[in-house]
Amino acid sequence: MSRETRFAPFDFEHVETATAGGLLVALFALPLAGPAFDALGVTPPPVADIVIPWLFAGAVVGIVVSFEDRPVSSLGVRRPDVWDIPYAIAAFVGALLALVATDSVVSALGLAQTEGSTLADGRTIGIALAGAISAGVVEEILYRGYPIERLLEATDSALAAGAISWLAFTLAHAPGYPAGHVVQVSLGALVFTLVYLRRRTLVAVVLAHVAVNVAGVLSAVYA
Repeated sequence: MSRETRFAPFDFEHVETATAGGLLVALFALPLAGPAFDALGVTPPPVADIVIPWLFAGAVVGIVVSFEDRPVSSLGVRRPDVWDIPYAIAAFVGALLALVATDSVVSALGLAQTEGSTLADGRTIGIALAGAISAGVVEEILYRGYPIERLLEATDSALAAGAISWLAFTLAHAPGYPAGHVVQVSLGALVFTLVYLRRRTLVAVVLAHVAVNVAGVLSAVYA
């Protein structure tokens, strides 16, 4: 299927139940998992940070294939091509520059920041790196590929689709993270969102997201 191919557009009033459920899982399940565990008085092991997101991603893929009756390409899974590499590099550099450029601004505003990568907190290097790679893949499926594709169909607006997915990703990081960290995450997410809207494939943004996460873990561990 070509990158320009679109499915028949629909508006919010006619969104299928399966797609509505898929959007709810993609945009809200992950940030609600932590509060759910807290309410139950359960402390999941560190490996749960890897397993649980994959369960949600699997649920979304299951909805796409089994209930929407669509191919996985409809959530941004495309065959890689040579242009994915420069876009991935540009997204990686852009996200890092956004983080570095705002360090002084965030500090000047008195917004609290995290020290190092939160992916490395209390974890062995192996689990931290696995979590970094996993998060880079799963979060792009949940917050970029699936919702942007479906929201583009519903709104026929790249601005609306990108803004909604970007806002959901940002808000998902708000509970439990300092304000300065959330601001910087939002800027990195903006870069990834723009690149996805340009490419309409997960390859470049997944590579960039994984690279940013891994760089953060290695910096936290070895700096």
